[in-house]
Amino acid sequence: MSDLGIPRRAGVSDRAILDATYICVGFNIITRIADALGFKIPAEELFVRAAKLLKIFGYRRLSGFWISASNKQGVYLSTNWTTFVSSSKNIRLYDPYAKKMERLRHSVLSGPGSLLPHVRQAISEGAKLSGALEVFVQKITVEASTLTDDDIAKLHRAHYTDDQIFEAIVSAAMGAGLFRLECVLNLLRSNHTEAFSEAGTALKELALGA
Repeated sequence: MSDLGIPRRAGVSDRAILDATYICVGFNIITRIADALGFKIPAEELFVRAAKLLKIFGYRRLSGFWISASNKQGVYLSTNWTTFVSSSKNIRLYDPYAKKMERLRHSVLSGPGSLLPHVRQAISEGAKLSGALEVFVQKITVEASTLTDDDIAKLHRAHYTDDQIFEAIVSAAMGAGLFRLECVLNLLRSNHTEAFSEAGTALKELALGA
């Protein structure tokens, strides 16, 4: 919880923390794929121009994604998260990005592909793999920029196709990003659950006092 305390003390709302987390997760995934495939890094001037546009228009307009004000499960307020109690009495938090992330997860890990879905799922979860594939995936998870042509050649010799190698890269990058996302979501959920419990205790004490 101390990690969340730092931005909160600076006046950053939980919703802003969530937004920043998704941005970081997106770049974490994209950067790993770019490093693994040896993408050419654009000139600094391009990044400067892109940063200016982001500052003016924000991520939502440039991505074409507009967030609905409400849904069937909860309501988003600009200054805070709205919590609600489900039928099972469990606290849940409204995450406006959850459905899109779930669709992305399904497409990468369960959709049509050259690698079997259970292999892609195992890669994303960091499960035990066999032979050259495990070493390859580990590099992407820890430091994708260390991947070399020799690593690719080893998978070719193990009879993996280029499509399968690409899917392994994307699955590993996706898994690394999802792990980081879940760490933050767990902290946020834990914080709101504790707050709800404390409020419930206070209400009981007031009722008893009355």
